[in-house]
Amino acid sequence: MPLLGQMMVTSIFGKKKAKFSATGTLPIQETKRLLDLLLEIIEAGKMRGILDRTYPLEQLAEAHQYVDTGHKRGNVVLNPII
Repeated sequence: MPLLGQMMVTSIFGKKKAKFSATGTLPIQETKRLLDLLLEIIEAGKMRGILDRTYPLEQLAEAHQYVDTGHKRGNVVLNPII
């Protein structure tokens, strides 16, 4: 409920709009069935992630700046320092 309240305030007073996804509201068996289906799709190669850029963790600010430009075409990944 706190999230829903924040979203309502944001939608009235904020410039950016929030979308609500009620995850976890399905019965456990249905959620498991959907996750199994998703796993099958991924393992069959019918779905893949799109990687736009990677940044080392110390370039976090640059990664944020790139995402904020609105030009990213896939996921932006931060690599931890190893």
